Amino acid sequence: MQDSLLIEILTEELPAKLLQVLSDNFSQGVFNGLNQNYLLTAESKVTAYATPRRLAVSITAVLDTQSERQIERKGPTVAAAYDDSGKATRALQGFARSCGVAIDDLQQGPDNKGVLCYIYKYKQPGKSLGGVLVKILQDILPKMPVTKMMRWGIGDTCFVRPVHIFIMLHGKNVLREPEALLGLRSTKAETLGHRFLGKTHIVIPHANEYEKVLHEKGYVIASFEKRKQLIWDKLLESSKKEYGKILRDDALLEEVTALVEYPVVYTGGFSQVFLDVPQECLILSMKKYQKYFPLLDSRGNLLPRFLIVSNIKTDSPSNIIHGNERVLQARLADAKFFFDQDRKKTLSSRVEGLSRVVYHNKLGMQSDRVDRVRAIAHEIGLKLGDKALAEQADEVARLAKADLLTDMVGEFPELQGVMGRYYAKHDGMSDDIAFAIEDHYKPRFAGDELPRNMAGICVALADKLEALVGMFGVGQIPSGDKDPFALRRHAFGVVRMLVQKHLNIDLYKLVSLTHEHMPQDIKDNRRNQQEVEKFLLDKARSYFINQGNNYHAIESIISPFGKITPLGILADFIPTATKFLSTEEGRTLANANKRITNILKKSGQGVVAAGFPLDELTNRPDPNLFESDVEVNLWKSLQDIGDKSLAFKSENRFAEALEVLVQLAPPVKDFFEQVLVNAEDLRVRNNRITLLQFGRVYMNQVADLSIMVS
Repeated sequence: MQDSLLIEILTEELPAKLLQVLSDNFSQGVFNGLNQNYLLTAESKVTAYATPRRLAVSITAVLDTQSERQIERKGPTVAAAYDDSGKATRALQGFARSCGVAIDDLQQGPDNKGVLCYIYKYKQPGKSLGGVLVKILQDILPKMPVTKMMRWGIGDTCFVRPVHIFIMLHGKNVLREPEALLGLRSTKAETLGHRFLGKTHIVIPHANEYEKVLHEKGYVIASFEKRKQLIWDKLLESSKKEYGKILRDDALLEEVTALVEYPVVYTGGFSQVFLDVPQECLILSMKKYQKYFPLLDSRGNLLPRFLIVSNIKTDSPSNIIHGNERVLQARLADAKFFFDQDRKKTLSSRVEGLSRVVYHNKLGMQSDRVDRVRAIAHEIGLKLGDKALAEQADEVARLAKADLLTDMVGEFPELQGVMGRYYAKHDGMSDDIAFAIEDHYKPRFAGDELPRNMAGICVALADKLEALVGMFGVGQIPSGDKDPFALRRHAFGVVRMLVQKHLNIDLYKLVSLTHEHMPQDIKDNRRNQQEVEKFLLDKARSYFINQGNNYHAIESIISPFGKITPLGILADFIPTATKFLSTEEGRTLANANKRITNILKKSGQGVVAAGFPLDELTNRPDPNLFESDVEVNLWKSLQDIGDKSLAFKSENRFAEALEVLVQLAPPVKDFFEQVLVNAEDLRVRNNRITLLQFGRVYMNQVADLSIMVS
């Protein structure tokens, strides 16, 4: 018989930020366990439920007993089953004994390799659903993804939180198993509803009715996703009533969903005097500590109103609202106090204090880091602009970390940079300086906006490059999922700025100038510089792949030119190379180039790297040793077409630079069809290899065509 299965574990309040992970782990673990034990059907579907006090899973079309299965056990081969005297070997005797039968009851048949062996066939009766379920749960529950399990009572039972009720319901039947689980046995289909609104004991008449009965009698919306959507709908409805706008914050929305079982939205307010405090501080106070949703006007300015997602429904919510307003009042009063106190000192006066703040025990104090970032930003400013930009970048870098010593950033570390902008404006600095102080942390995350002006760009690059080179230099290299200093994020930020701002500076120069301003032991380690370059190039590859470009096209350009050509230029070129590789002519030329590369590798004379300057090739083919018009034609075509391609490339006309190279395909094809490279005359053979070497250099001035094909 098949029917729906319900399992519920009712607990004390579960950790909100882990609720979805716990639910997914639990529901998928049960589903996979049943599937592996042959208790599911083709129609079986899983539904996960998760509230602050319960993890539950419902699976349709679950069998009550495993089907009887035909089992085959393979033993020793027939050839090795008897000794020379015809007596059964120990291997055969042991196999029969382990099967519980006589040797004569065994059969013979081929194994997976077709070798004849002894086989024992028997029918295995199916096990009951309840017994299998207990074993599955005993396996998955101790492995729930939490840092530390809790114990309660006097036994050894442990789980994420103390457990009060455990239900296993198949259709209408409670699966009563003799083995206890989590210190409890499934004895009846009774659960608890909402702590304050629902009935204390709710009977689940059938596994299919769990969600419905909990909602109607228990005031519990069991589905996490349905609860989340209901909360958002109620927030939108309330914001419209207040003539405000609410910005969706999925992280906050999911956390609030994990905190309530029956959500109700109320509106609270606070004194307008607090609007003098930067709204970022107020919004962070509301979201981070109180889990409120702030309201904004049509221009994005904070309104003195906020939305509360409560777990209690009442016709007289004034006590709830006023209680929340009092708590927020204290939070906002603290923020205003910090803001007022901070403005009594200028940012400049705080810079000296950075000498007392440790940055890293191997990299010195924050003041040491500021000095390095200033020097790097100044050089970047000179390369990307002029002396005025360099001096502005230097000033921004000097002040950029000063807000770390303010009370506001001490209370809200997330506001570093943001508060620097406010305090810079208060000190009378220009918008350019103030914005650059805030923006030097950008991009803070994937999809974040880039710095708004060039001073911000210079300091943001310097800040991230100093972190990369410094941390790599002291061995703090990201590994696996460990990246405590967010170096991957820093590297992606560098790549994004170089590409999206089309900055005319290459990675080699950036990493090199950063390296020169690091402590001496890092400066002396040139391998460190190469590792950082490789790390940045890998992130550039990922960036271009995410833009939908062909991997081989990316590699053909990044490998030879990534370090020495600005990424902004390569960003324009890579889509062209991707398109070129999709054409028949492009693939033909790439295959011809790869053939040349393979011949050169076998010749023993080496392969000149793609992008190698033509004028540095000292060994040139001797036209006097050409024995056919085909060789003459290839040599002439290489020079004429190669020069045209380089001219187009110098003007950043990449499509034409690649397209003109297609004209080399016919003379290269004729050469391979009519000329024997390995001629008997050694001088002729070496001359032809030199010709191919030149051919490869000419063809690969724009991209390494040999790696455009796999």
